[in-house]
Amino acid sequence: MTCYVMARVAIHDREPYGRYAAAFMPVLRQYGGRLLVSNETPEVLEGPWDGRKLVLMAFESREAALTWAGSPEYRKIAEDRIAGSEAIVVLSEGL
Repeated sequence: MTCYVMARVAIHDREPYGRYAAAFMPVLRQYGGRLLVSNETPEVLEGPWDGRKLVLMAFESREAALTWAGSPEYRKIAEDRIAGSEAIVVLSEGL
């Protein structure tokens, strides 16, 4: 079953976040992930929005998503994401 990882990201330091972004796609692809959305200015249709970047990724399974998230390659680049932003990241299986 497809599993989705969604993040809302508040970027506060572009330099480390930029390093993270530059290294992100090869690591995501290495673990079979697909980037579906990456938008710093999503269009709000209803309710308040806090201005965070919206990111949506898809994986073949929950296990694949967790393998990517815990991989040494991702944990290494995530150091720059953590240094340059604050994120809320959630995982959900699809229907």
